[in-house]
Amino acid sequence: MKTRCAILFAALLSAAPAQAHKLKVFAVTEGARIVGTAYFSGGGKAMNVPGQVQAPDGMVVERIMTGGDGGFLVEARSRMDHTIMLETGDGHTAIMVVSADDLPSWLPQGAFPAKPEAALAVKAASGDHDAVEQAVARQIAPLRRQLDAYEDKVRLHDLLGGIGVIFGVFGTVAWFNARKERS
Repeated sequence: MKTRCAILFAALLSAAPAQAHKLKVFAVTEGARIVGTAYFSGGGKAMNVPGQVQAPDGMVVERIMTGGDGGFLVEARSRMDHTIMLETGDGHTAIMVVSADDLPSWLPQGAFPAKPEAALAVKAASGDHDAVEQAVARQIAPLRRQLDAYEDKVRLHDLLGGIGVIFGVFGTVAWFNARKERS
């Protein structure tokens, strides 16, 4: 029994993380543009990954492809939630929703505008408010990227917590086996 536990423990310690190749997507708005990057949890760029942008009702608004740097760009034509979904050929999928609140107020609400000229006329009337929103978004974007990258890192307390769970499970099994032998 001790040999089996030692072999199992050694196998668990040598196992690679299950999310080593997890696909992630990060996007921010710059005015009416949605700018984003796709990357793997190890930090590698997800190059040439196909994807799509969906409306809240699931309709495909636009098909996209990441570039050599893992980046992509989408021009929002209406003020609605945009669901960005990227999928690699080997089954990795990443989804992010860009909220309608992050897009400029001059974009038409909900459905796509029939004429782009109508949206431009509303944009001209909105004035400096959108310029301020763009400046703030540009300043906050690096902080959002940094926070997203920080959440992906495995820290020492995560590792120690996992080892503690393993020891707790083995201790519980040993306790039940010891109780069974006494009976």
